[in-house]
Order: sequence, then C-alpha cells, then structure tokens
Amino acid sequence: MPLSHSAFFVTLQVGAILGMLVGENSAGAEPPASVTVVAEGVAPFLKDMSLSEVRGRARDDARRNAIEQAVGVFVRSASVLHNSQITDELISSVSRGVIEQEQWTTEEIQEVKEEKKRSGPAMAMYRTTVKAQVRPVRVERRAGFDVRGGLNKTVFQDNEEALIKIRSTQPAYLHVFSVTQDGSVTLLLPNKFVERNQILPDQEVVFPSETLRAMGVRLRVSLPKGERLAREYIKVIATRKPVSLVGEEASNGVFRTYTGAENGMVQDVIKRLAQLEDEDWNETTLPYEVRP
Repeated sequence: MPLSHSAFFVTLQVGAILGMLVGENSAGAEPPASVTVVAEGVAPFLKDMSLSEVRGRARDDARRNAIEQAVGVFVRSASVLHNSQITDELISSVSRGVIEQEQWTTEEIQEVKEEKKRSGPAMAMYRTTVKAQVRPVRVERRAGFDVRGGLNKTVFQDNEEALIKIRSTQPAYLHVFSVTQDGSVTLLLPNKFVERNQILPDQEVVFPSETLRAMGVRLRVSLPKGERLAREYIKVIATRKPVSLVGEEASNGVFRTYTGAENGMVQDVIKRLAQLEDEDWNETTLPYEVRP
C-alpha cells in the first residue's frame, strides 16, 4: 500500500466480493461429498508408555491430519473461478470433517536420530498411515457468542471516509477484512500499528481509531472507473482464542493485501476456522453502497 507524505489512505474499491468471505451464495449450495484421503501420523515412545498407548497417539495424529487434508479439499471443491476472481462461498460454508471409514495401511516402529544431536541414542517413533473416508460437517452457530458491527454510513459518496464499529458479547480477537473488485483481500485488523486485536465484552471498537486517524490512516471508499453504483462488504471474524487466521509473512505497508491469485490465503482462513469449535468463533458482514 502506498504511503504518501504523512497521510496513509486505504482505498476500498467495490465489486465482485470474495464469496468465501461474504457468503452471499451459500443458501442454495450443495454440501460437498465425502472424500478419501491418505494421511500419516507419528508418535514418540515416551517413558513408561505402552505400545498400545503410542499406537493410539500415532493413529489420532493421522486422523487429525486426514481431516485437515479433507477440509482443504472441501474448500477447493467449493471454489469457482470466474473472470480470474474467486466467487465461492467461504465463511458460511465452513466445514469440518468426520471420518466414516478408515483403513490402516502402514504401521511400523522407526528409530529417528535428531540432526542436532550427533551423540546419544536414537528415539523410537511409531509411524502409521491411514486411508480415510471423510464426510464434511457444516459449522453450526450457537447462542451466547455474538459479534455485531456497523459503518458510519450505509451509502457513501465517492472518496468519503468509512468508519467501522464492532462489538462482541464475549472477550474475543478480531480479524477484519475488505475485498476489492479484482478479488484482492485486505486484512485491515490486525495490522502493522495494531497487532493486539483483542476486544472486551460489550466494548465498542472503532476502526480506524482516533489514534490511527491522527497518524493519517484513513479508510476511503471509491467507485471503480466508469461505474455509477458499487456495493462493498466488510467481513468481521471474532474468535475466542488468539489465533492467526492468515500467514505471518512480512508486509511493507500498514495493511496486508492478497491478490485474487493468492487464494491460498483465504483457504488458510477456512481451514483454521474449521479447526476451532463452533462456539469459539462468529462473524458478521457489513454491506454498503458507494455512489458518485
């Protein structure tokens, strides 16, 4: 993102929204079919552990890896590429997996020596491989954890400032996304200046805050060239646990932006949400329009 003198402007252009973040088309979406994956699990022999205990830990590790692999397949199968943009359903179609059938194809004990330790005995590891049929299970929202949000306007004029207000009924950690017309996703929160994204119960968070605005950070909306009307969405995701929904790669700007071609970032968001319990996260979508 460019930095011009003392003012930093984030232009929120509008258009085809990443459905994975907005969930517009989820109502009629068919659930993905079961998939068969092959995954490996390992567990070390620790002191006083029996063979059956170590085997059980290795198999549990393989089952977790199989479900995580299957969730990635579910996400990819829901994706539809159109005009170089991802227009799939994402958040509202988050799935976890349940193993319906499993076949253990390899089970063996191996001796593994750490590269850093040139001396000393090798460690015994139990290694197993499972061929699993995994069925997707839709996430179901539960009462008790609610996140609400709003904008200072529902209809903006071109180049006006936008302010985002967020409340949560429980202590939570916030991730706030914006999506551009070309399918790029901008992570607004957390960011370079605001790494601590925690919110207290019924505390109102305003973004950008007065402190950020005093530094020149502004959110401005703009119409794509030649358009007379645009619709934008902000996606707010709140989690009870301090998880990072996106990668930790470095960014030269205040906010990290991912192009439409970098759809792996959005898949990572879904996979990490799928690993949480249903009651440990919630989300809301904030739509608005931009006119000349």
